[in-house]
Amino acid sequence: MTKQATIDLLKQQLPGFYSAEQVIDMISKIETEVLEAYEFEFNDDQIKTLVDNVVDEIRDLGIDAVDDYELSLNYKEIELDSIDISNHSVKKAVESAVENWVEWFKEEQSN
Repeated sequence: MTKQATIDLLKQQLPGFYSAEQVIDMISKIETEVLEAYEFEFNDDQIKTLVDNVVDEIRDLGIDAVDDYELSLNYKEIELDSIDISNHSVKKAVESAVENWVEWFKEEQSN
């Protein structure tokens, strides 16, 4: 149901404690406040900073990013046959980078 359909329905069916106008006014204010709290745009530099932060966090994991690997010996050469990435470690690194970036973004917006 859309906002307008809800308002129209309330106008038709709302007998009770609040008038239809009061309920419509309350709904309009709440929706506006919620939208204003979440409206923002990122510029290219901010997105680049976030991506760089994520890459740095994953790079800093080092061997912790690897769950398992398989090696084979081919004459005098050691070959890496497979590698399993630690999803948990990578997820934590990305979460950390994004959380830090969001804090930075909030501070930037308040200044």
